[in-house]
Amino acid sequence: MRLYALGLCGSPRRNGNTETLLKICLDKLKALDVEAEFLRLSNYRISPCTSCRRCLSLGTCCIQDDMTNTIIPKLLKADIIVIASPVYFNNVSSYVKLFMDRTWCIRGKLKNKVGGGIVVGRGYGLEQALMAIHAFMLKHEIILGYRGVSAQGYDVGDALRDKRAINDTVKLARRLYELAVKVKEE
Repeated sequence: MRLYALGLCGSPRRNGNTETLLKICLDKLKALDVEAEFLRLSNYRISPCTSCRRCLSLGTCCIQDDMTNTIIPKLLKADIIVIASPVYFNNVSSYVKLFMDRTWCIRGKLKNKVGGGIVVGRGYGLEQALMAIHAFMLKHEIILGYRGVSAQGYDVGDALRDKRAINDTVKLARRLYELAVKVKEE
């Protein structure tokens, strides 16, 4: 049984703290023989949800962009979903929020996937940002695999000095794997 994990990075910074921790998580999953894919949301054209509600009759989003054509199919394929975001104004980045809003068209289709969150910030708003990711996952009936990872970081490399965050990232990966195996066996 081969599992597929999708890691969604909400930071536009290449090689920044958020990306670093997400890649540690995905690398740990790969070491457990999980196919893991990294997506930087800022690299994709994602339009905002227009609340047209056409997805109710179409069964899919009517906006033709990278979210509909690339990201949603990967979400539907994933057994494990990890969302990582820098903390902006005590919340997730606009890239993550835009992504979240656009998943309304697939509500009910992510049920029983396994998920977790990683947030990185200076210290303010870490819990609120993680709560936003968890609330998103719970709304989709995604099984939360761990309490999440909160890391202190601002300058590039700071997250690598946060030993607790690195340890929690490894624990997150292990737990997501354990749960995904159990779900897949049923």
